[in-house]
Amino acid sequence: MQRPCYFLAADSKYFPYACLAARRILDVSAPIDGFILHVKADESDIQVARRLLGDRVALLDVSDFMERVGFRFGTYSIAAYVRLFADLLPQFDGYGRIAYTDRDVLFNRDINDLACQELEAPLLAAHDDYMYFRPSYRRTFRMQPGAPYFNSGVVVFDMDAVRVEGVLERTRRTAIHRQMNDQNALNVAFEGKWQTMHPNWNLMSNGARDYRFSQAYARHFAGGKPWGSQIGVELEALKIWRDLAEDTPWNKPFRQRLPFERGITKRFLRRFDAVGGLFGNDVHRRRARYDAGKMHQIYARQAEEGAMAVQFPEVLGGFG
Repeated sequence: MQRPCYFLAADSKYFPYACLAARRILDVSAPIDGFILHVKADESDIQVARRLLGDRVALLDVSDFMERVGFRFGTYSIAAYVRLFADLLPQFDGYGRIAYTDRDVLFNRDINDLACQELEAPLLAAHDDYMYFRPSYRRTFRMQPGAPYFNSGVVVFDMDAVRVEGVLERTRRTAIHRQMNDQNALNVAFEGKWQTMHPNWNLMSNGARDYRFSQAYARHFAGGKPWGSQIGVELEALKIWRDLAEDTPWNKPFRQRLPFERGITKRFLRRFDAVGGLFGNDVHRRRARYDAGKMHQIYARQAEEGAMAVQFPEVLGGFG
């Protein structure tokens, strides 16, 4: 088995949240090398992070590295693009498998189980159902008809394949020349080169209402943030975030603001998507016809079989 590790990336503003997410990984995982790649985090926060994480997670300031490579980011945050340089960072030279996770992801299962899976492609990623309600992305990004789209909040790179095929170099060129954000550039460069991840490893809070925090191997709060609006953040998940932050200066944003979960009304209103579709809302129409439970089973089966990403996912899901 190739040697695994994981990393998160953050600028100074989001560095504390990356540290809390990493602390959760430590709490639920067997030993594995971890990294937080940061861009000029405050020294006071770094001291808190060292106390919280000990020597089990390396804190690396990549500001100078990113400056030396001369990458121009436009209006996007430098930290968002750090993962596109995993093949150039010397700290990763000894690793064959690298799992990346966003700072708004809360793990319930050992990250080794994710990073050590068999791979037949350079990348392991989860389908992003939300994009299949807007399939025009294929034309916009000049992808093939039926091309699937992944969410890059939780991914695993097979670094041997990535280096040999130069896929991250292609991603960087795409991001520069076509002025794309990191996730879109990854989807273009890795088209046809990614394997389906079990959806429970990236169970997104802004997607279907069918699956909840307790079912997740890793819950991705892609909608309301636990330190922000808290919409869609289950109370049991919010408590975990609050407990992680309890003895740090970062605890205030995680206070529960209402005696109930925010976002319940939003989930309820999605039951009436079909009505919205009658009035011309194409996203509602597609979402109403999409069988999220069926697709979850298909993705899970694809993942267990080690299959490449399924084509035309919206057709399999009931529309298209």
